[in-house]
Amino acid sequence: MTAAVVQAWDLRKRYRARDPLAVDGVSFSLGPGQALGLLGPNGAGKSTIVKMITGLIRPDSGQVQLFGSGPGDVRARSLLGFVPEDPDFPRFLRAGEVLDYFGRLLGLSPAERQRRIPEALEWAHLAGETRQVRLFSKGMKQRLGLAQAIIGSPRLLILDEPTADLDPVGRHDVRELIAGFKSQGTTILLNSHLLSEVERVCDRVAIMMDGRVLREGPIQDVVPAGHTLEDVFMELVRSGSAQREAGLPSFLRSPPEGAN
Repeated sequence: MTAAVVQAWDLRKRYRARDPLAVDGVSFSLGPGQALGLLGPNGAGKSTIVKMITGLIRPDSGQVQLFGSGPGDVRARSLLGFVPEDPDFPRFLRAGEVLDYFGRLLGLSPAERQRRIPEALEWAHLAGETRQVRLFSKGMKQRLGLAQAIIGSPRLLILDEPTADLDPVGRHDVRELIAGFKSQGTTILLNSHLLSEVERVCDRVAIMMDGRVLREGPIQDVVPAGHTLEDVFMELVRSGSAQREAGLPSFLRSPPEGAN
């Protein structure tokens, strides 16, 4: 039996004592070559789960393992590529210098960095870009974030809203990247609000709300024939939230006083 790449057991996290649980009893497992789309409205707990898996924060209870070890294990970290939702870098470095810095952190040799950095910049459409990061647009920072995530040839790639600031070409590149990594056995965890993107590239989904998983499994099991992922998502989210009247706010439903 193939060992799981990511295992999460009964994760719980509360940021402040008076706050509700941001994550409330979430468990899942991912094997090599699987791609899980983590879905949910704002505040569902998706980014908190990503931060616990990457070791940026600790769960209040529950456990995470990457490649059979804790998130803080040096070997596990070396096999992980991560693109945060809003990537940021030292402002006065240039793109190639950023990738060289991360390559050093990963222990890549000078020869390997010299080979990989130009290829990563070319893929990210940043080849020949000489400006400092402080002058980059949001989309350019997103592309650089993707380039740094793949520089170490990760076996687990975690993408937190990777296409939020990308143009259609960038979104296509990310889809191709995910497909290529999956074909090589790399595991993908994708946190995204773009349901159509998730439906195209992921083989499993977990739909969350208020810190809990409402439904999780292979897409073909979660999405019935004749429906879309958006149909299922909206049905689950609406049934899990307080009902409210659809349509415009009341002050917009009638013409202003004095209008003809």
